[in-house]
Amino acid sequence: MAKKRPFYIVKQDKDIFVVDKPAGLLAVPIPDSDVKNLYDLVADHLAKHGVRVGVVHRIDRYTSGLMVFAKNERAYNDLVEKFRNHEPKRTYLAIVRGVIEEDEGVLEHHLKLIKDGFRNIVVDPSEEGATPARLSYKVKERFLENTLVEVQLDTGLKNQIRVQFEHIGHQLVGDQHYAPEEEGEPLINRQALHAYRLAFKHPRHGKEVQFEAKIPADMMRLIDRFRWKKEAESG
Repeated sequence: MAKKRPFYIVKQDKDIFVVDKPAGLLAVPIPDSDVKNLYDLVADHLAKHGVRVGVVHRIDRYTSGLMVFAKNERAYNDLVEKFRNHEPKRTYLAIVRGVIEEDEGVLEHHLKLIKDGFRNIVVDPSEEGATPARLSYKVKERFLENTLVEVQLDTGLKNQIRVQFEHIGHQLVGDQHYAPEEEGEPLINRQALHAYRLAFKHPRHGKEVQFEAKIPADMMRLIDRFRWKKEAESG
């Protein structure tokens, strides 16, 4: 019986390999560690077909969703440049604490990576090492004490969505790194964040391609739970 892959192949062709990464799986290797990671799994899978793979971008270990890998040097160079220039459209779904009143908005801050916990923090723009961070969001659904938002990344800094929403008082549900003060048993065993849509110009023909990954079961259960509580409260 064939061993089941821990990731789902969304799309592949001669140049790109798009996968849906489950939460909890590292995107890339950690130095001096043998912890399982998506890159090694994809590389092993494609090596069986004589293909070498290149890492183009990454998402957090406990974030689920779409990642694209390059299957040749030309595609790799093209996509790395696109991601460096923030050209791809990277859209996430997040469940945050609190009810966001505005239907949509833009968050602009400056972030700085610090050694303590290897994390980003919001800092004054004049501070050394400060890097601009920008995202836009739209409210998809409001619950009694939480909000489901669609987030479009305009930049792509480490933990950016988690840091910026935490800064405005709407921490991601389940985020134990940036907002560990959640009371009681966690409602979900990771931050409620899913990279669900990815669009970019294909490295071979230049036409835009777009991919989606459905909401994972743990986030869907959380949404259903919040919907039920809201309906019960409204009678």
